[in-house]
Amino acid sequence: MTLTSVHHIYGAIIYHTQWRLHVLLLSVPVIIITLYLNWLLSRNGNSGNRYSFWIYWTITLLVPIILIGLFEGIYNHILKNILFFGGVSKNSMSKLFPPGMYEMPDDIFFEITGMMQGIVAVVLTVYFIHLTKRMTQTKDR
Repeated sequence: MTLTSVHHIYGAIIYHTQWRLHVLLLSVPVIIITLYLNWLLSRNGNSGNRYSFWIYWTITLLVPIILIGLFEGIYNHILKNILFFGGVSKNSMSKLFPPGMYEMPDDIFFEITGMMQGIVAVVLTVYFIHLTKRMTQTKDR
């Protein structure tokens, strides 16, 4: 979520699109809430409070993994770069990535930080699956 914040602040500055800052309304609360829940869960041992865990689990799945990782990182950046550098026509790119909302690759830092969101989401998904298995197996015993 920190990477996402940096990416969107940078994009807002270089593309003069202040609307990109809207992500901060999501990313900052998610950072604060997940840090607090993580602290709460670790303070009470790995099992922690059952409700706190499932709130943490839900927020992590919905925001960092699905919204940011899958949509923002993988679709908005990784797929866009693959198609763009793979030679897909401008017309097709405009349909998939409408101008005004999307920028075609022209800034290496913006694109790398965008793609990193997808890469981090893959790593986070692996961790998320292990965490889910561990917590559900612990609860079954």
